[in-house]
Amino acid sequence: MNFRPNPLLYGAHEDFLSSFKLVISMRDNVEHDLLLKAVNSAMKRYPYFCVSPQKNGDTIQLQFNESPVPVFEDSRCAVLGTKESNGHLLAFGCEDRRIFLHVSHYIADGMGICPLMLTVLYLYISEKYGTDGLNCSRILMPDDSVSEEEYAYPFPEEPVLINVSETQKKSPMKVYSLDPDAFDKEGLYAYHLRIPQISMMSVANPSDGSPVSFLSTMLFRAICELDKEIDSSVVAHVQHQYRASINAPFNRHSLVNYIPVELPPLIKDRSVELQNTIVRGQIIMESEPERDWDSINRLVSVFPKEKHLSLAEKQLAMRQYIEKSIGGKTFGISYVGKMNWCGLDRYIEDLHAYIGEKSTQNMLLIEVMTVGEDFSVNFMQSGCGARYVNAFMEQLKEFNIPVSLVGEERYSLCNTKIPH
Repeated sequence: MNFRPNPLLYGAHEDFLSSFKLVISMRDNVEHDLLLKAVNSAMKRYPYFCVSPQKNGDTIQLQFNESPVPVFEDSRCAVLGTKESNGHLLAFGCEDRRIFLHVSHYIADGMGICPLMLTVLYLYISEKYGTDGLNCSRILMPDDSVSEEEYAYPFPEEPVLINVSETQKKSPMKVYSLDPDAFDKEGLYAYHLRIPQISMMSVANPSDGSPVSFLSTMLFRAICELDKEIDSSVVAHVQHQYRASINAPFNRHSLVNYIPVELPPLIKDRSVELQNTIVRGQIIMESEPERDWDSINRLVSVFPKEKHLSLAEKQLAMRQYIEKSIGGKTFGISYVGKMNWCGLDRYIEDLHAYIGEKSTQNMLLIEVMTVGEDFSVNFMQSGCGARYVNAFMEQLKEFNIPVSLVGEERYSLCNTKIPH
């Protein structure tokens, strides 16, 4: 099995984490021996995740790793790709009622890793509680066949000819920056919110609102309330997937892009319906296939022919590409859609996705998941400070949308190390 790495892997270095973690809060304490058994069994179905980065001349290859994927008995953040993680680019852990899944973004994105998460949860829950009420028809089992479309390299070798007119191309905008004094700058910090889906969507739906567009509008209104003299555009980076455009619905590579959505100050006093429509319209326009291919072409152009570049040139090109792609926003927001838990959510209390970069200042990132009848919202920052999250919650309450702060914590993410 040849699992060719995403070229962004060459950009890995100690100052750029590019990893994420999923934290599943179970209703009961997690039994490590059962989780270990579930992970070992599940990984038989996902051999393309059992890989280690290896240097071969001027290239980095992902080689099959026979060592077991680590399942720690705590919440540690091991350095992925090193001895600490048995060379793997993912790791599990458990502590009290929580299960941790640490993943390098270089091998998968959130949607790409969800099938593995569901397989592990099914094996664990069925062993601990039995299969009553569970539906495994949409869950991949250890003995199911592996399709090449899951791990095939999804990007073209050369840029694809497209037609993106000059009128479609956005001119640079002045981006509103958050107040640096709102954060303590002592590390990544998260606030965990819970919002009933039916309550929020009953307000969002009349303006054809999606969870992403509506929550972006709420945060825009919160920022404008905090800064009455706002004079530049709030820019949301909305996570968007390439899977539909490249016809790779089951591919597990990291296939996400960020759509810049501009909210200018001149609409700050307009109705929430109009604001939501403006956000929704930009998302629709910017997610056209030509836009996706324009973004994919930029990546392909940066990394055109592996054999013609030295390892140092590849690493520099990818780092510059990554650093440029993560800038220019007021906040980022992601929602992968309503999850089909197949009955597993009877035993799950919450799910949160964590992202972030230790070098990013004045950061706001929002990850939205669905658990049961609620939106589970992870509101992440570059430091502790409740100014923005409180204003955000107040906006929701103004529209009679109940929102609960169910937890907060300072958090860490794994780094990824590749051979040099």
